[in-house]
Amino acid sequence: MKRIISILLAIVLCLSFSSVAFAGTIDADETEASINESVESDTSTRAEETIWYFRIVNGIKQMRLWSITYRKWLTDWIDIGPVDP
Repeated sequence: MKRIISILLAIVLCLSFSSVAFAGTIDADETEASINESVESDTSTRAEETIWYFRIVNGIKQMRLWSITYRKWLTDWIDIGPVDP
């Protein structure tokens, strides 16, 4: 009788540990998948978008580069030359 009880107890323990280990691997896989998704979305590379602005000051045409992506000026005003009449 003791032998049967010890065998049943061993079977129950083995089944309980295997279900815990199985559940743990599912959670780990889900966590790893969510980490991979967040890393992929954070590391996507995109080209910086820029636009040139032009103006005329005292008959001199000037240009300046604006970063649309970062919303800041990338250059100072650069003289291009006199305006053609």
